[in-house]
Amino acid sequence: MKFKYPKNLFSKYAGMDVVLVNGKVVSASKDASQALIRAQKEYPIEKMTLFSVPIKGYKNMLIWFSHT
Repeated sequence: MKFKYPKNLFSKYAGMDVVLVNGKVVSASKDASQALIRAQKEYPIEKMTLFSVPIKGYKNMLIWFSHT
């Protein structure tokens, strides 16, 4: 499975939970549930990926959840 994400994801959103739709950040927050709620309001039928962006120095840690 190929995972598409913006090139500035780690620098701009470090320490945040982001929701991606088609490889683009549509919502970001320090609270994953808030990020997901906002994204679902704007994109109710799109496939989303909830991604927890690690802080600088922890790039080897990757946590994500895909919602179809």
